[in-house]
Amino acid sequence: MGLVIYGNGAMAKVLHAYAGKTREVVGFTVDRHCIAAGETAFCGLPLLPFDEVGDHFPPDRHSMIVMVGFLDMNALRAQKCAEARAMGYSLGSYIHESVLRHDDVAIGDNCVVLDHVSLHPGTRLGEGVFISSNVNIGHDCVIGDYNWINSGVAIAGRTTLGSAGFWGVNASAGDSLNIGARNFIGANTLVARHTGDDEVYLSEPGVKFRLKSQAFLRFIGMGGA
Repeated sequence: MGLVIYGNGAMAKVLHAYAGKTREVVGFTVDRHCIAAGETAFCGLPLLPFDEVGDHFPPDRHSMIVMVGFLDMNALRAQKCAEARAMGYSLGSYIHESVLRHDDVAIGDNCVVLDHVSLHPGTRLGEGVFISSNVNIGHDCVIGDYNWINSGVAIAGRTTLGSAGFWGVNASAGDSLNIGARNFIGANTLVARHTGDDEVYLSEPGVKFRLKSQAFLRFIGMGGA
């Protein structure tokens, strides 16, 4: 069964690069207003208006993965999944071959899990979850529908993420927490307590030090061989 990717942005390109090694990606589709005048291809494959894609790639012979980012706190991805299903498409998932699949790990439709992700036993991924490279999801975690989890994130065991959250690079959550829906967790941020819905957690960025790098090494006693 051929795979159609909904999207013509950076993340659709990433999915094509990964999935195209093991799956037959036949083309891309997006809403008509997202296609520039005269644009007919993306990544060397046909790019079709969403309202015409079924004529070219019938849903009885093709599946679809919706690969758009966390726009409107992931609401666009959820909407397009619903529309694709209404057109008759089954929603596939892509799980990189480096991910160990324990028997008691459940993964919903339209999930994308990239390389070197650890899904510990008992993990549950809802529908439409995106997990980038080098992420650790602890045992018995529940990841709600349409979460977007960036590289380096670590979620400790028995933690539940509400739906449609965003986790920035290297963010983390402690053990046995309940994280509300649509939380925005910034890069390098540790969440150590339960949260409510629609909350934002940010950490301070790195502070520029007064010395240049070589002077700093001498200052801390690491300037020589």
